[in-house]
Amino acid sequence: MIISSHMVWGYVFGKATARFQTTKPNLALLILVGALPDFDLFTSQPYGTLFGHHGISHSWVVIVLISLPFFYVFGARTLPYFVGVLQHPMFGDLVANHIPLLFPLTLSETGLNLSENNPTVEIALEIIGFLLFLMLFISSGDWKMQLPRTKWTRLWLLLWVPPLLLTATQGFLYYEPDLLTQIYSAYAIFSSLSLLVTCATLAFHSVR
Repeated sequence: MIISSHMVWGYVFGKATARFQTTKPNLALLILVGALPDFDLFTSQPYGTLFGHHGISHSWVVIVLISLPFFYVFGARTLPYFVGVLQHPMFGDLVANHIPLLFPLTLSETGLNLSENNPTVEIALEIIGFLLFLMLFISSGDWKMQLPRTKWTRLWLLLWVPPLLLTATQGFLYYEPDLLTQIYSAYAIFSSLSLLVTCATLAFHSVR
């Protein structure tokens, strides 16, 4: 899955989890956490190595261990963010690609790998996630929610920008003249730019 798809699915799963809580999650952080494992794209390590893409950051074991201190400090309020980041490897990449499911025993990757075995279904899954995001984001009124005016909120929103710009750029770079790739390229560009607009909207509401 591309980064924008991980972000919207993180929002969908996180919002579903937050429905059982009285406090509302910080939207800037909730949407960001879906992309966090893919920040390994900005390392210089080879794909599939410990600190490369689909390495340690895509291990559910590592995500659980890192989350434990947050559960200790913030309690159940951590749960939507935890679910939002955990869905990245355990739903998005396990279905669309493959992950080191048995880390730390091995870095060997496991998954359905629909991006190669059935790309039509995989792309449909990403588009469905984006449509669910739009439906929930608009119907819940999240688009006009005023975020906390803190340096942390500004940081969460700022961290949206590099991965989304990377995804939009890849939509142009990986363009090919077959229909399926055209659809995917258009989706990558549209979803990334839409999330950047969402980022700007949330930023505006946080400073009013």
